[in-house]
Amino acid sequence: MDDLVLKTFVVGDLFTNCYLIYEKGKKGFIIDVPPGLDEVKDFIQKQNLDISFCLITHAHFDHIGGLEEFPGSFYVHPEDVRLLSDAGLNFSSFLGEPFVVSRPPLLLNEGNSLSFDNYSIEIIHTPGHTPGSVSLKLGNWLFCGDTIFCGSIGRTDIPLASSQQLLKSINEKIMKLPEATFIYPGHGPSTTVGAEKESNPFL
Repeated sequence: MDDLVLKTFVVGDLFTNCYLIYEKGKKGFIIDVPPGLDEVKDFIQKQNLDISFCLITHAHFDHIGGLEEFPGSFYVHPEDVRLLSDAGLNFSSFLGEPFVVSRPPLLLNEGNSLSFDNYSIEIIHTPGHTPGSVSLKLGNWLFCGDTIFCGSIGRTDIPLASSQQLLKSINEKIMKLPEATFIYPGHGPSTTVGAEKESNPFL
């Protein structure tokens, strides 16, 4: 993956990670789109990038609020589709700015993969934080949304969440990946599978 560049933008009041993966001067795609993407859009324009699609790890407002700023194709898991059109379930109403997505998504189904040029993006269903949370694996990079963080795990004290499902997803799907796999979460710094196995107090 030497020809791919990964750039992280920390966006919005909840400091959400927006990931841009691209080939210099060519195509790229985005993982999670928080509201307030001016810096991201400026960078894309300066690099002369063509954004192929957006991938959504889960449909909470701080990960989908920028979708209206990117009118192209976006993908979400079928079990999170209802959050797109429900300002209560995607939590935008609790932040005082109810937000819904009017256009239909394409679907991320486990067992399928997406192609980006010569690369394959594996879709791993990791429910728990939301029913349709997914982790997206590109080479040894894993983008996991709010399923697991550096030294922590995703919240489950919210509607539709399940601590039992979350821990099952982490232990049976993420922790079984090679220890050198880099984990890029929805908030906070990156980590590795090996580091979380060794020191995450929630596992």
